[in-house]
Amino acid sequence: MKVLLGGVPFGCDNIGDEAILASVIGLVRGICLDAELVVSTGDRAGTERKFGLKTVPLYGFDPAVPAERLSEALDGIDFYIWAGATGLSDYPEMACTLLETAQAKGVRTIVWSVGMNDVFNSFYFTLHGKKKKLANVVKTFCGFDLEKRWIERRVRSIRQRLAQTLGRCKLVVLRDPKSLEVLRLCAPFPDAVAGADTAILQKQCAPEVIPWNESERDLFRGASVRMAVCVSEQNQIRELDKFIIWLDGMIEAHPGLLVVTVPMNPKKDFRVMKRLKQESKHPDRILPLRFLEPEDVQAVAAECSVIVSSRLHLLILGLNNLVPGVGIARGSKIEIFLSRFGLTTAGTTDNLDLPLLTESVEWALSHQDEFKQRAASVRAGLLADLEHAKTLLKQTLTTP
Repeated sequence: MKVLLGGVPFGCDNIGDEAILASVIGLVRGICLDAELVVSTGDRAGTERKFGLKTVPLYGFDPAVPAERLSEALDGIDFYIWAGATGLSDYPEMACTLLETAQAKGVRTIVWSVGMNDVFNSFYFTLHGKKKKLANVVKTFCGFDLEKRWIERRVRSIRQRLAQTLGRCKLVVLRDPKSLEVLRLCAPFPDAVAGADTAILQKQCAPEVIPWNESERDLFRGASVRMAVCVSEQNQIRELDKFIIWLDGMIEAHPGLLVVTVPMNPKKDFRVMKRLKQESKHPDRILPLRFLEPEDVQAVAAECSVIVSSRLHLLILGLNNLVPGVGIARGSKIEIFLSRFGLTTAGTTDNLDLPLLTESVEWALSHQDEFKQRAASVRAGLLADLEHAKTLLKQTLTTP
């Protein structure tokens, strides 16, 4: 059996996506020992080297290889698995085009453990340029909200397309019950199920092989309290200067605290992480992470006391080891995930609630044992949900 894995833009400097990919590969290999896996990725050489499998180009996300050309990679493929992150709301048209291309080729399709926000990606569902200007003129002089009507029409259209395309899939698994609820605004999908983010299966390296240099290792080991922080450049904290002042205040309130900055997108987020250190009054108490592999990042997160992040997957990697996290929301996905653990978001990137952030971090630091006991039960539930979905995946892959 030959399986092609695609979905979000794998191999494009996103540690969360790579954690999903590694976990899905491990899961499929565990289900079907004889399966030949192929991955659609932007990092073909690195993926082939790490996982020992074949790759194809990143169809749909690389302008040189549009989604419709996926058909050229489907010869001999039995299943196309579209997996990862919040793709059904971030890239709904891309999801449909890729799945439809596989379906037209006679390849059986699976949607695996994908999230779906309650709103679609605003970039693709908002007018831009001349169309935006025209809509503003019409609204000013005629009182007719052309943009609103256009967005409503676009949303109806993509929901109808998702209903048709996913309705032809052999299995549809969403990342959480809320995502499944949102998908069912498109169609009933009676056989679709909610599993869990596959990255909860991410493995980690041993602490002694975390790829620090000597000075970084000494600084990390010498801290009595460690707080991992990730701020996304994609949707920056609007008042980042106030967040930096808040970080300084936490460092001053906790003399043994080390802030470990974790750029989950190593290229883009690193610029924001660099600014946190440059503008801090205590740069010697801020340690930037330089390495990229999810197993290394999770090993670091495991040895922190608390995580503050506007990227979901750093929170997931921490909670894989029952490390409490405080989210900074950008969309609904962080709040949905953390709420399962009784954790909160401290406002949004546009409106950060610093008093609540302080309160939440202080609670996490002072209730470590209590939280771990509660979180272990929640994580067991997530693993059970994923195991149920895995059983359905095995049935789908092994049924002629």
